[in-house]
Amino acid sequence: MADVRLICSTPAAPWLPPGSTAEAWAGLDCAVPEPSIIVRLLLSRPTHRGSEFFCVPTERGLDLPSLALATGPDRSSTADGLAALASSTHGRGRLEHRCVGYIRNVVPTPDPSYPHPSPWAHVPVFVPAKAVEPTRDGVWRTLDAARAELSARHWWPIVEHDLTPAAT
Repeated sequence: MADVRLICSTPAAPWLPPGSTAEAWAGLDCAVPEPSIIVRLLLSRPTHRGSEFFCVPTERGLDLPSLALATGPDRSSTADGLAALASSTHGRGRLEHRCVGYIRNVVPTPDPSYPHPSPWAHVPVFVPAKAVEPTRDGVWRTLDAARAELSARHWWPIVEHDLTPAAT
């Protein structure tokens, strides 16, 4: 768990209040940060073209399978959110997963439009401990095929780090 390191930082991230930063942290088996506000799942598989990862269609285009955790007293724990997301994505909610990185929203001064904890809120990315196949609709993409469409996503550096052998 000591392998986690900052791999990317986005000062003045446009989706956060002014004066905030989004940081991408990655490692082989990161401690799950709290508080978490969204959980994401990275399913990958080897192919003759290199590793592919699974994306699902959303209103904003392709995304990693994700689940927003409720805010306030109804907030799910990260573990319960991950179990629900895993169940809906690959059908094995209690399968062990490991965290390979997370986005840390650093929001020193939240504004009324920012509903999450401050100064930190996290979006961890998990991979299953065993190979699984998705049970929901989606598409598989290689890093090269997805780069033009998805590299602006804040989770992209974590996916790239996990799927690039030289980076790990």
